[in-house]
Amino acid sequence: MAFPALEREMLWIWSQLRKAALGLRIGKRWKRSEGAEGELTRRLYPDYTTYLDHQGLKHDALRARSLEGHDRRFSAALTDRLRECPVPFAGRSVLCLAARTGAEVRVFAELGAFAIGIDLNPGRRNRWVVEGDFHELQFASGSVDVVYVNSLDHVFDLERVVAEVRRVLKPDGVLIAEIGLGLEEGNSPGFYEALAWRSTDDLTRRIAATGFEQGRRISFDVPWKGVQVLLKKLS
Repeated sequence: MAFPALEREMLWIWSQLRKAALGLRIGKRWKRSEGAEGELTRRLYPDYTTYLDHQGLKHDALRARSLEGHDRRFSAALTDRLRECPVPFAGRSVLCLAARTGAEVRVFAELGAFAIGIDLNPGRRNRWVVEGDFHELQFASGSVDVVYVNSLDHVFDLERVVAEVRRVLKPDGVLIAEIGLGLEEGNSPGFYEALAWRSTDDLTRRIAATGFEQGRRISFDVPWKGVQVLLKKLS
């Protein structure tokens, strides 16, 4: 059920005030770190609570028609990508991280999966997504066949998120990561991004080094330019 128009408008106005205040609080401070698997650039937050406030704001700060238009385009493009994916989804459990309104959850469900999403702010009356933080997943270890994420540029601690993904995946589980282009590939962080990488190869290698085997990799253009990478959990 959609928000009543007036309620949604008031929420949007309030979110704009919060956005301005958070912008002043957060500023534009970033820190670059070089590692064996490549370079990462992280937004510097005063504390974790500020990070949560920042990342939880985006849903309310977007107009309803903007969310709906994005979901339509994204759903159609993701459906096409997943239909060509070698991973079978029918009858499998799929966890979608930072799923916002649940467009990706609905796509996996239409492909026959038992799918659920988590998000810091799933909005009200969302049947597809429950509240949750991908740094501390509320699901049992070894309980999920597939994890899908396209929001790695919004993480506070990449290593912690990837460790949580490995924990909840079954021994033969698969991570499907859709990764935006890196800084050297023409991308630049926007207001809501918390993490950036030099290249998609850098980020893929960093994830694989934690205990994944890289598989199929394809490029895409919707909802932004990036690559979809399949990463199978290693025992």
